[in-house]
Amino acid sequence: MQYEFISVIKALNVPLLLSEGDCAALSRLQKQWEHWAQRERQHAAARIATEQQAAFDTFLGNPTAENEQRLLVLADASLTGTRYATLRRACAALRGRISAESADIVSPTLERALAALRTEHVRRREGAEPVMSSKDRNPTVIESRRAVEYAEGIGNRLLHASGGKSDLSPLELADVLMRGADDLTPEDGK
Repeated sequence: MQYEFISVIKALNVPLLLSEGDCAALSRLQKQWEHWAQRERQHAAARIATEQQAAFDTFLGNPTAENEQRLLVLADASLTGTRYATLRRACAALRGRISAESADIVSPTLERALAALRTEHVRRREGAEPVMSSKDRNPTVIESRRAVEYAEGIGNRLLHASGGKSDLSPLELADVLMRGADDLTPEDGK
């Protein structure tokens, strides 16, 4: 279906490129997303014992009030695990929010392409010769229908991400459109 999507997009000369401002915003969001993904990994449950030992060693090496407080905070593995779990959920929620912002940036480009694809599908269906008593069986109509279905699938992924429920990075969200745009050669009107 991706082939049909790219084929029909090329034929219609629909631009899939994002503006420079959109690319800059996606780049900024990607950096934020990577930062929070890294912070989430830092709060992995497996790190609790390591941090407890580090706090213990630090306190033995330099028994100050600050080091004692750090040791006390990390002393209870269950409580520390609960804190880390809360931090991991918060980091995941932040990444979801970033994915939602990214989906909002990519969506208008996809909507323009989807509108053009739907119009082309209707045009092809109206002008198609019936195959086995159905216009829907005409190969050009099938190609345009598959292109519309592929674009709608991308739209569903963006809709899922716009609700903050996706764990896709901003670049992963834009990747489908960018791959489609990279496939358009200058001769085809890029």
